[in-house]
Amino acid sequence: MDSQIRASSQSQITADEAVSIGDRDESELAETRSLTPSLPVYANACHFLRIMNGVPYTLFRRTSSEIYEHRGNPQEQVDWRNPDEWISRRLTGDEAKLALRVWKESNHELNPRHLRGSWYLTTKHQLLSEDEEGILRITTRGKEFLEDVSGATTAEIDSYEGILTILRLVAERGPGRRSDFLPAYTEFCHTYTGYQSDTPIKGSLYDRLTNLIARDFIARRGQVYEVTEAGLAYLERYAQLVPGQPVGSLDKRAELRRLAQEIREETRQQLAAYLEEMDPYKFEQLVKFLLEEMGYRDVETTSPVNDKGVDVVAEIDLGISSVREVVQVKRRRGNVGRRVLDELRGSLHRFNAVRGTIVTTGGFSRGTQVAAFERGAAPITLIDGDKLLALLIEHNIGVTRQVVDYLEFDASKLKQFEEQEGDGPAT
Repeated sequence: MDSQIRASSQSQITADEAVSIGDRDESELAETRSLTPSLPVYANACHFLRIMNGVPYTLFRRTSSEIYEHRGNPQEQVDWRNPDEWISRRLTGDEAKLALRVWKESNHELNPRHLRGSWYLTTKHQLLSEDEEGILRITTRGKEFLEDVSGATTAEIDSYEGILTILRLVAERGPGRRSDFLPAYTEFCHTYTGYQSDTPIKGSLYDRLTNLIARDFIARRGQVYEVTEAGLAYLERYAQLVPGQPVGSLDKRAELRRLAQEIREETRQQLAAYLEEMDPYKFEQLVKFLLEEMGYRDVETTSPVNDKGVDVVAEIDLGISSVREVVQVKRRRGNVGRRVLDELRGSLHRFNAVRGTIVTTGGFSRGTQVAAFERGAAPITLIDGDKLLALLIEHNIGVTRQVVDYLEFDASKLKQFEEQEGDGPAT
């Protein structure tokens, strides 16, 4: 068996180990965690498992090596976005067949150029192994992973990879941006993993949030992340596997998270109902205030008479450049049609603007969404009701954040007072 597969996972965390993990030495914990780089969403990991089952290991390595040789450099970058184009140009023989099979059998979701994360995940956690004849085979653990994506094997992987830790952070501290969860996740990485610098920690946080979103355990609205009902249920089911999770009162903390989620959803619905009944001109003033809170400057509302499809005009700094933006505001329950977008785009030159935004309490028709970033035309950003609510909540407009303060016993903070081996009694 190849050394890379034999050295798959240094340590698999069981439920009993997770319960007692807080008592282990921090240096030992750091040695036991080697997080998967470029962590894939589990749907792609499942595609990878099924496709690689029965493939000779040497063929997989040759294909990976052939692709890597065409990686390019900063001066001559290679476009890997369309496998239908690059596979036939860069690969031949069995290597080309395997790459094309990966692309087609994954329903065009798994780009053969980006298999590193799936390979590390499936071998590290013993989901895929090489048999005596050099053929890759799905293991018993791999079959469990495929058959139940929310089962014990998956939860064990989630514990090891820090995914359960992130889910707990979002449940207890969200809704919030990635930066709101980064300090606590950084502490997890410093304590339990080999990741110590900012760049890999930030990258791994993003990958794991993406993984949770794909499983509907976390919802993302704009730049804000919050836990879902499915995420809460999964967290409650495997709370004992969260590293550093205090063992006592798990049910009480689960109930506290659920109550907080219910209150957040009720507040969101109340805010949405208020916006639907708001006076249209006052709604424009609300959007003006939101833009100011988001960092726009020189924000002004236009005259309601002959506004040429523009309600708000503002300036925003992008890098070293200042850009003028025009905004059309629509307080309605239905979808905004293509005509509104065309009118706004046609008014850009009248305000010396280079881009526009439509803000609505409703949604957008399919045609409007397609036309928003039409090639060769000025970009138009679309903010629907869900995104508007997320922005208002993010900037504390129409809501007040409340903090529930409670205590949890933390034995690690008393370690310094414990008697060391060989120490005599205190005098």
